[in-house]
Amino acid sequence: VAMPILVSTITFAVVFFPVVFLTGIARFLFQPLAVTVVLAVSASYIIAIFVIPSFCAKFLKGVKTDKSECDKCGRVGFHVPPLFESWITKILKMRYAVVLGTIVLLIFATFLLMQTGTELFPQVDSNQFMILVRLPSGTRIEKTEAALEEIERVLMSEIGQPDPEYPKKERQPDSNMRILISNAGVLMDWPAAYTPNTGPMDAFILVQLKGKKGMPNTFEYVEQLRGRLNNEFPGIEFAFDTGGMMTAALNFGSPSPINIKVQGSNLFTIEEIARHVQRITSNIPGAVDVRIAQRMDYPQVGIEVDRVKAAQLGMTQEDVIKNVVTAVNSSIGFEPAFWIAPNGNHYFIGAQYAESNINSIETLRNVPITGASTTRPVPLRNVAEFYRATGPAVINHMNITRTIDVFANVLSGYDIGGVAMEMEKRLADSPVLELDRKQTPRGIVYDVGGEYDGKGYNITMSGEVQSMRSAFTQFVGGLGISMILVYLVMVAQLRSFSIPFVILLTIPLGFIGVGIVLFLTGTNLSIPVFMGVIMMTGIVVEYSIILLSFADQRVREGCPVKQAITEATWIRLRPILMTSLTTWLALIPMAIGAAGGEANAPLARTIIGGVLAATVLSLIVVPCLYVIFKRDKKDLSIEPIPVGV
Repeated sequence: VAMPILVSTITFAVVFFPVVFLTGIARFLFQPLAVTVVLAVSASYIIAIFVIPSFCAKFLKGVKTDKSECDKCGRVGFHVPPLFESWITKILKMRYAVVLGTIVLLIFATFLLMQTGTELFPQVDSNQFMILVRLPSGTRIEKTEAALEEIERVLMSEIGQPDPEYPKKERQPDSNMRILISNAGVLMDWPAAYTPNTGPMDAFILVQLKGKKGMPNTFEYVEQLRGRLNNEFPGIEFAFDTGGMMTAALNFGSPSPINIKVQGSNLFTIEEIARHVQRITSNIPGAVDVRIAQRMDYPQVGIEVDRVKAAQLGMTQEDVIKNVVTAVNSSIGFEPAFWIAPNGNHYFIGAQYAESNINSIETLRNVPITGASTTRPVPLRNVAEFYRATGPAVINHMNITRTIDVFANVLSGYDIGGVAMEMEKRLADSPVLELDRKQTPRGIVYDVGGEYDGKGYNITMSGEVQSMRSAFTQFVGGLGISMILVYLVMVAQLRSFSIPFVILLTIPLGFIGVGIVLFLTGTNLSIPVFMGVIMMTGIVVEYSIILLSFADQRVREGCPVKQAITEATWIRLRPILMTSLTTWLALIPMAIGAAGGEANAPLARTIIGGVLAATVLSLIVVPCLYVIFKRDKKDLSIEPIPVGV
């Protein structure tokens, strides 16, 4: 079995070769896994060839073997139980019917696979979630804090009191809440880059659970709280993030898996388009927390500088702006100074007013303004007019183009891919938007038509959806490359064109099990599923190589084709069943997908389903395919190389 084991090991390693060319998040997630598996399989081959024979020679030394029986076996063949031989004979007589039935079964499994949803990565219960809270624009920080207190009371009534840090004896044993943290408003400084808040009306609440058995999980708590908070606080907008750091990485930092970007030159026009998108997508089943990220109605105070008056007083418009910025923020932004402490640390130094000093517009009117040519300060009201207005709290850009984001979460029980496709369909059918789909180097872009036609406005589906589609395309292409490489390796090793082709035809046998298992378990197509398909492909190919290499050797020794495949099926039955059984038993705990292990469950289920179907069907379909190609077609073989039994 040295040559079959070598060929199967090489083909198993070759299957993972395309993983090297993955890009994006899929590369960082699965390249280490692929390298680990290849190294482990290579090490197992070395152990099987060099270590196991030594152990057998040492520990099985006392077992006697009848040499005459071995010689007889080599001359006339191997003993096959009559019942098994009769069963194989009946199958071979109906070989075309068996192949046709397998094709029908494959079509059925493909249909089941099409009914499953799609997602980039399975949802993982991280025992924590974040609630994004948005009050009406212009709400003062005091009112935001008061609203947070009421929201916290609702959270504690649903989950329980959080544990205090000290002392430990005061911890809440009956509560499922470990930590509760609320953050309101935003500092007008560098820390503003690290918070989802855009002003005093925004807040977020972090909740960490204990994950007690018998208590609701993260997703169940979120469903309960979503309904209750929206009912009790109708004037407040809520959004939930259950993903944690993993989902944030998959979403490229987006707080939701679905991110629809509206781009164009005019900020208020793209805000109008975003409102249409929000209204349409909010009515799609499975879509929740649909919201526009950017605020366009943030209260503002405009200052119109009278340049003539300023010039008469010896100052420029720039002088006025710098004094106002110093009053409401700091001079560090335009005139930074540095101070190096004795310990080597660098510090910015700038002038600024105490925040409590600027507490009204009247105070701002009296801010003293100085210039390079002024002899004494002048109140701001002497050189500027004040007016109230509304405008964007923040302006986002992507590729230098102004962008407004529409975020949406997906309810439990719905798949991200299905919800995103329904969104695209309804947006494309909208008579207001009249989207025109086109493929670009950065992905699928929808040009906005209708009254916005020809004005350069477009919509793109970003976030996890974009990553998912890119990763799926890469995996499908990689799987095709794997099949070609596997075939070429087997042609070189087995010195035959037909036998490797028969082996490749057995790969769909595993897909039958994959489709059925994913459908029955309600598992969505995801990156772990595709990784499981690649691993399953290598395992299925191994079974066929072990089976057909033995049958091909018997044919070369002069044995009839049907007898050769019958002997091969019987002789290789035990090794195939043993390897399959060990695979199933090893993956069953992972396939259960307990709390925290949801990410690996799809991979395990895929391998179990594929290996289970391939094990059963390879003992039925592979003999039929072998006989068809060996007897009904001319075998395209190269000069044979002896293969050891």
